[in-house]
Amino acid sequence: MTSKIVSWWLLILFIANGWWCCNSCWKEERTALLQLKANINYKIAGDYLLSWVANETSDCCRWDGIVCSNKTRRVTELSIIVEKINQEEQFSTLNGTNTDDSILENWLFNASLFIPFKNLKALLLPELSLDGWAKNEGFEKLRRLRKLETLDLSGNNFNRSIFQSLSELSSLKSLNLSNNNIGSGAKTWPPPSASLNILGSERLTGLDKLEILDLSLNYLADENVLSALELNTSRTALKKLDIRYNTFRSFIPNEELGALRNIKYLLLDGNTLDENFLRSSGVMSYLKVLSVAQCNLNGNLPLQGLCDLKYLEELSLSRNSFTGKIPTCLGNLTFLRVIDLTQNQFTGNIASSPLSSLLSLEYLLLANNNFEIPISFESFANHSKLKFIIADYNSLIVQTSPKSWIPKFQLEALSLFNCSQMPSFLHYQHHLRLLCLSNCNIGGDFPNWLLENNSRLGEVYLDGNAFTGSLQLPFLPNLKALDISNNKIQGKLPLDIGSIFPNLVMTTMSHNMLEGLLPSSFADMKNLACLDLSYNKLTGDLPIAFAREGSKLYFLRLSNNTLKGEIFPVSATINNFEYLYLDRNNFSGPIPQKLSTAPLRTLDLSYNKLSGNIPAWLGNISSLTSLALSRNHLKGHIPPDYCRLQGLEVLDLSENNLVGAIPSCFSSFRDLNRVYLSKNKLQGNFNMFSNSDLEVLDLRYNNFSGSIPKWLGTTLGITTLLLKGNHLQGNIPTELCLASRLRILDLAHNNLSGPIPRCFGNIMQKDIVIEAYPYSGSFGHTGFETFGGDAMIDVGTSISSSSITLFEKNYAWVGAEFTTKHNTYSYEGSIVDDMFGIDLSCNQLSGQIPKELGNLTILRALNLSHNHLTGAMPSQFSNLQNIESMDLSYNNLTGRLPTQLLELTTLGVFTVAHNNLTGRTPQLSAQFATFNESSYEGNPFLCGLPLHTSCMETKELPMSPPGPDYCEEDTGFLDMESFYISFLVAYANVVLVVIVVLWVNPYWRNVWFYYVESFMYSCYYFFASKM
Repeated sequence: MTSKIVSWWLLILFIANGWWCCNSCWKEERTALLQLKANINYKIAGDYLLSWVANETSDCCRWDGIVCSNKTRRVTELSIIVEKINQEEQFSTLNGTNTDDSILENWLFNASLFIPFKNLKALLLPELSLDGWAKNEGFEKLRRLRKLETLDLSGNNFNRSIFQSLSELSSLKSLNLSNNNIGSGAKTWPPPSASLNILGSERLTGLDKLEILDLSLNYLADENVLSALELNTSRTALKKLDIRYNTFRSFIPNEELGALRNIKYLLLDGNTLDENFLRSSGVMSYLKVLSVAQCNLNGNLPLQGLCDLKYLEELSLSRNSFTGKIPTCLGNLTFLRVIDLTQNQFTGNIASSPLSSLLSLEYLLLANNNFEIPISFESFANHSKLKFIIADYNSLIVQTSPKSWIPKFQLEALSLFNCSQMPSFLHYQHHLRLLCLSNCNIGGDFPNWLLENNSRLGEVYLDGNAFTGSLQLPFLPNLKALDISNNKIQGKLPLDIGSIFPNLVMTTMSHNMLEGLLPSSFADMKNLACLDLSYNKLTGDLPIAFAREGSKLYFLRLSNNTLKGEIFPVSATINNFEYLYLDRNNFSGPIPQKLSTAPLRTLDLSYNKLSGNIPAWLGNISSLTSLALSRNHLKGHIPPDYCRLQGLEVLDLSENNLVGAIPSCFSSFRDLNRVYLSKNKLQGNFNMFSNSDLEVLDLRYNNFSGSIPKWLGTTLGITTLLLKGNHLQGNIPTELCLASRLRILDLAHNNLSGPIPRCFGNIMQKDIVIEAYPYSGSFGHTGFETFGGDAMIDVGTSISSSSITLFEKNYAWVGAEFTTKHNTYSYEGSIVDDMFGIDLSCNQLSGQIPKELGNLTILRALNLSHNHLTGAMPSQFSNLQNIESMDLSYNNLTGRLPTQLLELTTLGVFTVAHNNLTGRTPQLSAQFATFNESSYEGNPFLCGLPLHTSCMETKELPMSPPGPDYCEEDTGFLDMESFYISFLVAYANVVLVVIVVLWVNPYWRNVWFYYVESFMYSCYYFFASKM
């Protein structure tokens, strides 16, 4: 009886306890959670973990990050995930001084705060800026939580000492320590070489139940894996090991792989593996996932080992240096669904490779190899599971099929760079999310049908083709990126394009033949950030909607169209633009002051019809790094307000009507590297640029005076120096010879005197650093669609690398104008990197031509004409193997022409006219057979063809050669304002003289009126007879 009573009481207590606990968490655990919340150290004030409240009625099992047992209502999983601070909060609360996007200060782990959770199975503390632990409160204290199986400490700041503390947690089955400071302490990849040292010698030991271990992104630089991890080789439970992006110096196959014989998932990216690793990998017979990307592996794939992994489902060999064909035995991996061979040197035709027999394939990633890839992909027709094909930068071949076929696959992503024709199987695809057919030169009408068939499209890249016709765009609600630039698309843009692509983030349609008005509905795209419609035929005004309040559009490029009117009316709200390119249009009027409210980094309004004084308020836009206002009708002085633009890198004010001196406060500029002020009326000196790290200085056709500054030689990075058409005088400073990276030097049309420095043979000698045009940083999007969620290896990187769209931070004109071959050329873009020229013509230089100029073997143009140079032409000029134009005319040169000149096979223009050369002209062979008499005329004692003077005749040598007393302007540049004024004055004088003569002399007046009357009657009868 007593036992029954006890049983009933136990049953009642159990029911009561169960009824109570099933409705709320345990009180002591709620209290512990609130203490934990109070212990978290925030940088800024705010409400975080809002659901964690001190309210007796609040069930902590429903709090964010908390999971409780359905039976006991005990906390079994505790996760603290703090959101990142957004950029706006960062600037508003931290004044932009902190670049870290975490809202947490470094704080110390306290194990006692977690001990109350007796039933805790999973503790997740990622990216909390944990920086160690309080005294005597390390992780070893968590061994009292005997049910703890999962611990996530990723993205914190723990060092290697944590290994010893964690080794006490023998119950752990899953441990994530990725992205900490366990190794070098440098959270960059690759880490600095100086940091590749072993910080401590602690090892993870005693975790015999561990099944999952993630040590990725810690830059551990141990000799091998076993020096950081002790495994029980007799009964290891480890199934997944992720040590990607460490710097282990070796990976011993026999010893370490033997310890991993039961492993199923092995991720080793970014480590240095033994050359025999793949050959020995067969010992891991249960392996399902193997990733060895970027592991410095090379050579052919082995025939044994890798091919023995019969259960393998995912394989990444990307970013190595493998060569040769894929071994046939790889076809035995019948479970393989993901293969990433990106960025190797594999060869062979994939149609006949074992890849075509792997019917389980879903991801086929082959970009950046030497494969032969049939565009038809007919050999993969039966691969019904195939979803992703990325095959950029291979040899795509066209194969004609004797019969039509319908693919069984439905792709989600396809990228074929330079494919030459439209793949026929695309007519049967309806699930595409990413489509990239860039630089394929495909002709015909724009494939509107392709967009219409695939309503899920999120990214479309069809740039670099030859598509024609007009755009008949379907509704694509998921489209975020569209690139159809560099085609031949015609017609008008749909006026309702904003509703067709409502979620578009970036688009570039540049370099087409689009015409008509610029649709204002672009402003209806709420997320539009980057828009490039440059190099088309768009007309009309700039829609005011582009400057609406709340717009996300920060990159707008409308260059090279025929847009007109004001840039933005006064009522516009301009507070979003960072990069604004409106150059090469027909905009007129003043530059709107509303632009001063925008956070502009680049402003390019060049090649328009803007007028008025150059705005001083532009100096208030402190964020500006590039300002281009060239070829407008701006006037006035350069405002001293521009000295506030301390971050300015490019300044282009050329071809306006600017006067006065350059503000001396420009001397405070440090980052300024490209200055274009040519064809104005500036005067004074330009010593204010002496503190800038100049690369290009273009001051042509101004009124600068004085001598060439010596500090130009200390500007070691200068590549282009253009001082033509000023009033500079004095000697050429020898300090200029220190500019070893100089490509183009133009000092013509000045009053320079003295000899040409012999050390000029030292310029252009340093290895030229070729910069990527347009010489500025770029930004862009590496893909909007998310791929690889069902894959363990990193396929996202290989897929997104095929859909990178870059927008340059500076499209401002950064070339150079230079006169060669009797013409002035504009070297723009990357072409300027191939131009090397010196023009010292039209000065008062004297002395001999330095033979050291023959050291400039990369020189393409040399003009020393119209000076007073003497002596013989150096024979060393035969070393100028790249010279295309050489002009030594109108000097006082004597002696014979070197016979070695015949070795110059690239010479297109050559003249030594009007000197006092003697002897025979070069033999009419090779390039010299193309030069006529004008190349040698004015040398009375020079003989031989093409001159009409026979070398059999003898003449007395003159005592002194005839020298010219003028210098023709090679460029034809003319001060048009002076020309118009003088023409009008002369015309008015002629009219006035005629009137005065007719007034004074009655006879001439009668004769004049007689002829005028006769002419009028003649015209009347002529037209009357024609009617």
